[in-house]
Amino acid sequence: MMQNNGLKNYLFLLELVREEDIDTLEYLYRGVQERYEQQQENTPGDLEKYLRYYPIKLKSAWQLAVQWQARYPQSYAAHIILADCILSDAYTKRGSLPVASASVYSLRSLKDGMDHAGALLETAVMLSRRPFHAWLYLGYMNAVDPRYGTAKEFTLDETGDLHQLPYWYKKALQLEPASITLRIAMLDALRKTPPEIHQVIVKDGEPLYHRPPDVWSDSMQAYAYLLYSGLPANARNEVRAVYRGHYAFYCWLGKNAPTEALPHIETMYRLSPHRGAPALARFYACRKEWGKALLYFKEALSYHPENVVLLYDYAGCLSQADPDSHQAVVYYRRAARYGHPAAMMRLGDIYRKGLNAQPSHLLKALNYYQVALREGYVSAGEQLAQLYWRGEEHNTGIINRVKAIHILENIVQQGSGWACARLAELELEKRSRTHDYSAATHYVNLGMHYGSSHCYYLVGKRIYEGRLLWRGVHVVPGYFFKPNKEDRKMALEYLMKSASLGYLKAMACLARYFDKGYEEDRDPYAAAEWYCKTADQDLQDEEGCCFPAFKAVFYGDHKARNLKSAARYLHQGATVAGSECQNRLAFELLKGTFAYDNKGQLQPQLGIANDYNIRIALELYERSAAVGHVESMYYLAEFYERNAVSKADHLKAFRYFLQAAEAGKTVAQKEVGCYYLNGLAVEKNETYAMFWLSMAADSGEVTARELLDKVKIKN
Repeated sequence: MMQNNGLKNYLFLLELVREEDIDTLEYLYRGVQERYEQQQENTPGDLEKYLRYYPIKLKSAWQLAVQWQARYPQSYAAHIILADCILSDAYTKRGSLPVASASVYSLRSLKDGMDHAGALLETAVMLSRRPFHAWLYLGYMNAVDPRYGTAKEFTLDETGDLHQLPYWYKKALQLEPASITLRIAMLDALRKTPPEIHQVIVKDGEPLYHRPPDVWSDSMQAYAYLLYSGLPANARNEVRAVYRGHYAFYCWLGKNAPTEALPHIETMYRLSPHRGAPALARFYACRKEWGKALLYFKEALSYHPENVVLLYDYAGCLSQADPDSHQAVVYYRRAARYGHPAAMMRLGDIYRKGLNAQPSHLLKALNYYQVALREGYVSAGEQLAQLYWRGEEHNTGIINRVKAIHILENIVQQGSGWACARLAELELEKRSRTHDYSAATHYVNLGMHYGSSHCYYLVGKRIYEGRLLWRGVHVVPGYFFKPNKEDRKMALEYLMKSASLGYLKAMACLARYFDKGYEEDRDPYAAAEWYCKTADQDLQDEEGCCFPAFKAVFYGDHKARNLKSAARYLHQGATVAGSECQNRLAFELLKGTFAYDNKGQLQPQLGIANDYNIRIALELYERSAAVGHVESMYYLAEFYERNAVSKADHLKAFRYFLQAAEAGKTVAQKEVGCYYLNGLAVEKNETYAMFWLSMAADSGEVTARELLDKVKIKN
């Protein structure tokens, strides 16, 4: 079996997992382990590969590992694999938010998962005569949390300098002194372990931990000689390649200098192509250089055909490079077939929306979503719940709200804060029976425990509007009474928490409340700041904050004046048809305050608008007028009237004046009356003229009243 390539081994294990064949799994792993323990193999690579090939991303594989460990309580491999599955789930629940923004649930899930996995690995150490892999996996945990895999963390000498290696590394090194995997795990630990562990000063017999100025020079480089020594040239190059990759990652994300990271990734590729190719592929994909990314993805997959994450990333790159190509679907299907739940979710999106040259097929989409949910992908459950609740635009036959609620209740137990918010809203908005405020409170509290930004937003917004009151640990109806100062303060705190998690609706709410909320809460400086923060995140201007953000930086009353930022917000908001930004951008282009350059970038300008920008302005006005923006209609009419050189231009002006007049624009009603009164571009008609002038005069237009009086005197 060792002669088979990695993909065949992976697919063989995947088949055993899907068939729930625990006995064959135990027989396979025990046989490989015994050969290793009897030192029939020179390296631990055989067992190492099979441990890595187990499909831990699948929820069914995790459930099977639990049964496996229960049926064979002395199984060394079952303990390690179950620990790996538990850690994978714990890391998923932890998410990527910094500690300050992480939820209690995510932090506790990670700690509980690591404690459980740590106990399993410590047991595994006693189940084998050569527990190299148990120590190695403890080393992987040590890279995240220094509590695991080491009795006293690091041994100090008399001066407090750090020379000894962690306990897990020493034990594993005794078993496999030439292991490359072990040295790479040590590099991971040095990279990820909090820097204060690496510099220790002893004072009064107690170790004090201090953060060094540069963790890379003080820790990683200090250990390089220990990690490289005793290895042949090829192995040394592979370890050096990983070091280069870590340093590139540090430059890219830690120092925010991607151009500085590229030379290190290229060096990594030269030292070890099979490690460097995936790194280069992902680097160029992040830089949206799709051609280069695709080349390196192909090479990476030739080295790692069993890597489902690489398959998924390659499919995503194909989709971005050519949205109309069906090739992306081929690789998404392959990743899904090999057990990647996110690929199943993505296929559901593709068939629901008809992407990547695939016809829309709702039943296929539902099937992929259901499989992804069954494999523990909570986002698929959220998508299913939405579909069963609202249906699709052209297919309302799938609406099944009982099924939607059942799915929501199911994924709530799996940690979906989004589902908590939806169920809380349902309890607060029930029309068929009395509101269940107790159930709403339960879901809101659970959602906030999960760190749901929507739950924080839901409570904060409703309290501020007086629709809810928070009393102790319960919500009660507010009946739209004005909330008191303490209620509003608490509401703003909830909205701040939601906004800190990046929830756009909460950010927009804060901007509007500081701008136009209760008088005691108004703060124009805070409003301007939140309008700009929201616009920076909301690239499609769904919350309509680009125009107030533009005004904040254009006029500079409550935020520093910045014409470049003003141009960016104006251009960004103008993508929304009929928006204030679209109308204002056209106005400023004609005025010459801003202008598009040859590259299509909007830039501040002081001068007369050229023909190119005049055409853009007129197109913006016409698009805005077409969806009913009254001011755009009026400004278009004014432009054609002011620049009229023929009857056709006056006729255009009249038509836009008439549209604005019919929409209720008073000054446009006066202009239409003048056109009929003077017979300009239309046939003279005093009856129509008096009608429109009367409407304008009744709305307070003084000039229209004067003209009307003159017409009456004349008659």
